This record gives sequence, C-alpha cells and structure tokens, in this order.
Amino acid sequence: MLDSVLLWKKVIKKTPPLLPLDYSKAPFEIIRMIIEDKSAAPIILDGIAKAYYNSSKVIEVVLRNPNILPQTIRFLLANSSREIQQLVISIKEKGLTPYAAQKDLAALETEAEAEGVDERSEKYLNIFQQIQQMSVSEKIQLALKGNKEARNILIKDANKKVALTVLESPKMTEQEIEMIAQSKNVSEDVLREIASKRDWLKNYVVVRSLVNNPKTPVGISLSHLNRLKEKDLADLSKNKNIPEALRSAANRLVILRKKSANSK
Repeated sequence: MLDSVLLWKKVIKKTPPLLPLDYSKAPFEIIRMIIEDKSAAPIILDGIAKAYYNSSKVIEVVLRNPNILPQTIRFLLANSSREIQQLVISIKEKGLTPYAAQKDLAALETEAEAEGVDERSEKYLNIFQQIQQMSVSEKIQLALKGNKEARNILIKDANKKVALTVLESPKMTEQEIEMIAQSKNVSEDVLREIASKRDWLKNYVVVRSLVNNPKTPVGISLSHLNRLKEKDLADLSKNKNIPEALRSAANRLVILRKKSANSK
C-alpha cells in the first residue's frame, strides 16, 4: 500500500494540471491528502469530485476546500444522489464553501454563460430547496409548467408520477431527452417511458444513450442493438458497465456484421 501511495504522489506531481487523471483508481490516502490540501488546484478538486460524486465522505471534504469551483458545485447538484445534493446545500447554507460563497449570483451567471452551462449554482440551489418543500401535486404542476432547471431536478424525483410527468412537459426539448436517456440518476421507469415514444426513438443519440445506459431494462436495449452503427456497437461490446447479456449480444452482432461484410 505504501508503494502505491508513493507512486501516485509521483504521478500527480509530474502530471500537468490540465491533463485529466483517473482519480477513481487512486488509493484513498492520496485522495484524502489532496482534498485536505488548501493549496490544491481547483481543476484537481473538480476531477476528484466528478470521480467520487456519490461518495459523501469525499465530497464533504472537497466542499470545504476554499479552491472549489462553482462549476464543481453545479456538477454535484446536477448529477449526484439526493444525499449528496442535500450535503451540498447544507454546507453552502453554513457558509463553508469559501470560493463559491464569495461569488454573487451575477458573477455565477456570467461564468455559466461563458462556459455554456445552464445550471447556475445559486439559482439551482434555490429551486432545489423550494422543490423539497412541495407536495406531490405541486411537484407535478411544476413538472408540467416549470423551467429546465426544475425539470432537471424533478426527473430524478423518488415519486414515479412526478418523474414521468416531466416527460409530458410541453417545454421538454429533444436535447433534454438525450441527456435524460444517458443519465444514471433517473429511474428505470423514466428510461422505459422514453423507449416507448416513437418520436424520441427517431433520434439516434437517444437510442445510443438508452442502449449504453446500465439502468435501461436489458430487453429494451437488446431490441435496439441492430440500430447501432459499427463503431458504437463495437464500443458497446467492450463496455463493462452494462449487463453481460447485452455486452455478449453486442459482440456477437459485431462478429456477424464482419462476416457479412467479408462475404460480399
């Protein structure tokens, strides 16, 4: 273990700040050492937060580092579990996220526009807090009439009716459906509903996202395998995050297509 820690220290020290590392494979001792270091580069904290976005013991310390970026907070609110989202809100309310706490809403919005990001950290926090106080019927109404930020939160709601109502919103865009189809934080019911809509399935990105999403029911994924392009099918056959049955089926189809191409 000591050798592993020493090796990772050398790797991090020699790696340029903008070159991404797979922190999910680093020993926890290294991760703790980095996130507790008040001089840690914001881009490194961002990389660790994205690798451990559902680990409360890691994220809690990351959020207390004064170098955390607003974009990191936005990522956690948009992608983490409800437990982590509540943790972000709790720490933010206590003023324990120095970097983000010093930013006013106007500054955050300017940064978000420059980055092309829709979720503004403060705005997202306020909407999330309001939604937590709503009844199921109020959430359903917001799912139909609310904005993109509200839909992004409600699509992950534990209540099946609320989450599915988001898909019925007349304001729902094709780009949002693409993002939802690839999200691992939505329920199987949501993915099943997307797969039942012919209009949405005309979009190749939606189909590819559904098939690659490990939460999509295997039967649905298998039924759309033949629609995948060669490269996407080959990538799927090597994807270790999907069920074995789907990966094996994808591999068989890759072999069949190659044989068919060679026989022509």
